[in-house]
Amino acid sequence: MRRVVVLGGRGFFGGAAAGLLRGMGVTPLIASRGAGADVTADAEDADSLRRALRPGDVVLDAAGPFQSRTDTLVRAACEVGFDVVDLADSLSYVEAVQRLSGDAERAGVRVLTACSTVSAVSAAFLALSGIDRPVRFTGALVPATRHSAGGATAASLLGQLGRPIRVFEDGHLVETRGWGAARRIRLPSPAGEVRGRVFETADALTLPAAYPTLRTVVTYVDPNAPGLGAMLRIASAAAPLRAFVAAASSVAMPLVRRVGSTRGLVGCEIEGDDGRVVRMALTAANRSYLVAVAPAALAVRALATDTFPARGIIPPRQHVDPAELIGFLSTLGIRLIRE
Repeated sequence: MRRVVVLGGRGFFGGAAAGLLRGMGVTPLIASRGAGADVTADAEDADSLRRALRPGDVVLDAAGPFQSRTDTLVRAACEVGFDVVDLADSLSYVEAVQRLSGDAERAGVRVLTACSTVSAVSAAFLALSGIDRPVRFTGALVPATRHSAGGATAASLLGQLGRPIRVFEDGHLVETRGWGAARRIRLPSPAGEVRGRVFETADALTLPAAYPTLRTVVTYVDPNAPGLGAMLRIASAAAPLRAFVAAASSVAMPLVRRVGSTRGLVGCEIEGDDGRVVRMALTAANRSYLVAVAPAALAVRALATDTFPARGIIPPRQHVDPAELIGFLSTLGIRLIRE
């Protein structure tokens, strides 16, 4: 088995991914910038990556927030010869990685970017929908804030609040205001109706590339904590309030974790060119955050055991077998509901 290294393995999602890998019989090394880790490495320091990582390594990149990341790690992967699986949700980050497609193919490495809720799970939903020619994908994210409200999550959210973001509408990436437009999304019982605000994700880039018939890909987020949605909605319309919310986030996140929900979900509506609509969601009363790391854990295991054949920048629909993913999530208490 090849060596597995988890960058950001001391963070919430990195630690969760490492735990899943151990449960699969894969013993990862934990990498961080600080002392005491198995491997000392900084995802934004090329020299440290060249010192710490070896040809043939499999790197699970959980060093968010990806909105502030560069393509340094993937460039190092092409130079050194290791594979990368990341949890990126950022459209701009995935865009930067995709520009290195030729370098990755020439180096013979595999890069699975957005191997998370965004975009591997979204691609699995599309594959499982049974709709051959989808024209609309409307995503719904309801995080289990009791567990996942932290620094990287806050940075991802606040970085879009009231600012220009991109979504895929009428067959093109178009600009809109983050956390501006609202939508009610009806999901299967017992999930029910979700009311979310528009949010930029890499799905707007990756899904139309995989399904050229798509004309609309937009994601909406419900922050899933009492009063938080209203506060963010108001702050999105006024720069002074955005600045106040950003400054208060270090105090607010521990409070959100205290009052937030342990239940979370990721869901979608998929519409075909014949008007047929399929609704699906993955939900759990507890540990729903594992949806975000399960695709990466499965992909890392496949890479570490040399059972992943493709090379280059791998599109999300090839990251993991949808049926295997759903089966694995069911063993974690996360179930798929659909109508």
